Amino acid sequence: MSDIYAAIEIGTTRTLLAVGEENPNGRLTVTCHAEIPSTGVRKSQILDINQATQSIKGVLHSIEKKQAESGTDITIGNAFLVVSGQHIRADSFSRPVPVDGRVTDDDINEVVEQSRMMGLAKDRELLDIVEQDYCLDSLSGIAAPKGMAGRMLKLNTLHIHADRNRIDDARTAANGARLEIREPLFAATCAAEAVLEEHERKNGVLVVDLGGGSTSYAAYSDGYLVTTGVIGVGGDHVTNDIAHAFQTTQSQAEALKTNEAAAVIGKTDAENGRVKIQGSSALMDSRTISRRALDTVVNARLRELFSIIRDTLESQDLLHRLHAGIVLTGGGSAMREITTLVQREMGTNVRIGRPTGIDGLENEPNPASFAAIAGALIYACHTNAPKPLFGLDKLFGGFFK
Repeated sequence: MSDIYAAIEIGTTRTLLAVGEENPNGRLTVTCHAEIPSTGVRKSQILDINQATQSIKGVLHSIEKKQAESGTDITIGNAFLVVSGQHIRADSFSRPVPVDGRVTDDDINEVVEQSRMMGLAKDRELLDIVEQDYCLDSLSGIAAPKGMAGRMLKLNTLHIHADRNRIDDARTAANGARLEIREPLFAATCAAEAVLEEHERKNGVLVVDLGGGSTSYAAYSDGYLVTTGVIGVGGDHVTNDIAHAFQTTQSQAEALKTNEAAAVIGKTDAENGRVKIQGSSALMDSRTISRRALDTVVNARLRELFSIIRDTLESQDLLHRLHAGIVLTGGGSAMREITTLVQREMGTNVRIGRPTGIDGLENEPNPASFAAIAGALIYACHTNAPKPLFGLDKLFGGFFK
């Protein structure tokens, strides 16, 4: 049996579950995926565990049904968890070790071990430790220090961690659906895993994952992650702005955002036209609003978001290092003229990030919205942990019998 993996994302707007299978040649394919609207989640955090559990049960049932239709009798037992939200932070850490003349393998092993010794508060959970560059005395930016002369060696690392309670809430919701959470993974670095080429990491690139409740980002330079973070602004904020500005329901505002709005004012074909808003019920008449006014509302919120990202990178002296530009992922990357807006705000090239190195998503209307979940499956495949992610019904029992 081929190696099979599962990943789940309990997002603000949708709960998404994907199944990946490794081919004999080592390439990964998304063999099945399903999504349903999330309930009980806001700003990428679970507010109602019972509702979140029902969302997870629903998406598990959809997957189980699709698997049965394809003749596969497999039930998902556990999955990797893709997480985002403002509770996620990243801190730099290094701890020097003395060197006796020249750096040896033992010195490198020791400094790697020491770099993992940063203490976290009890309410924090480690998501990842990213190795960056070595420093030997006053010389920094070293990729391979073995054999170099010096006295003190350091390895710079970035520790990404989350609020343990928020992760535990996701585990509780999943357990209620008889799904074990295998390991929590950060959405931005998962998306980067799925969409970036190695030359982009070396030349400097920023991945921005535009989610429903928050936006996460990850900046790379010289081949490694240099900074990452989460901003509490996402697609739902744009929807709320539209609803407030034009006195619509949330569903009407979401339809306007998805089907009519553009990120840049005056770039649509009907610049001076009007947009029809259907009545919220059979008794309510439809009406129209200015397309330019709609785009103005959307443009203001997105400019605010990317100005925060720009100012953050400038404060860390990183913006000028993004020679490979910016890659957009997540559901928000489908917004009309989003690349034009980001290019104007950030002053560099922009592209939409479609997952590479994994098959099965080519026919999706917006493959970039699957970048984070695809990256989680790629990570699962790379780790190739021995614990099976799936079991036959006769072994685990059907969840929805």
